[in-house]
Amino acid sequence: MKETNRRYKKMLWDIYNRPEFMCKPRGLNIKEKINHSFKIGMEDPIITIPERKLSYSFMFGEAAWMLSGRNDVASVAKYVDGVKRFSDDGVTFFGAYGPKIITQTSYIVDTLIKDNDSRQAVINIWRENPRSSKDIPCTLSLQFLLREASNELWLHTIATMRSNDAWLGTPYDTFNFSAISFYIICWLNFHGLECKLGELNIQAGSRHLYENDFIKLDNIFKSNYDDKDFNLNNLIEKYTKTPTKFIDILWEMADITGNELRPNGLLSERLDYLRYG
Repeated sequence: MKETNRRYKKMLWDIYNRPEFMCKPRGLNIKEKINHSFKIGMEDPIITIPERKLSYSFMFGEAAWMLSGRNDVASVAKYVDGVKRFSDDGVTFFGAYGPKIITQTSYIVDTLIKDNDSRQAVINIWRENPRSSKDIPCTLSLQFLLREASNELWLHTIATMRSNDAWLGTPYDTFNFSAISFYIICWLNFHGLECKLGELNIQAGSRHLYENDFIKLDNIFKSNYDDKDFNLNNLIEKYTKTPTKFIDILWEMADITGNELRPNGLLSERLDYLRYG
């Protein structure tokens, strides 16, 4: 089993079998760990356990939607219709990450170019004193740290979240935060600062599982699916010349259609498009 899958499987097992708390936010039963850290190598950020039944069209579409700076419902709901329920007006999302990310990307790149060791490369996603909404951001901030190891520069990302649903959210968050980091790396390399993807640490105030997802976990725990590793670091050179092409390719990957019934559907075709498209 590849490392990303193994770590996700272990994290689910730990929360379910060794929760720190069992409580009922909004009247819904959860098992929970607080101040919880989940780490993966961003070179291979895609969870591919078939029993999880992830929507890869939504995964890539949501990442493209964020990196395009969008907050509209229509362009992301076409991949998973259920996200509409989080919009207050059916038109936009109050807590959309994209507008926050896209307006701060240049600051991140400039900061890290001026001082490779900076600790100030932070994207703020939280809204101060948020109004009542169905879409309060789960993520507070993204911090990017360049650090040297083995005579190379590696970009490490720390995502700080107030709340993280380990079943529903973590697989998509893992890819989204890694895709944002990859986009920043492409811009850093574009400006002559050679670096690679390092580690992603998703630090959650509350990482939890809802009771209605407990029944789905047994199939995950039994899974021994063995998948090939995928290395985004091998694609940095391809997208460095035109970093925005990465966003275009993500949209196109999300729109690939065909037989979605086999394990992981069209994931291999979509990854080939990322490599060769």
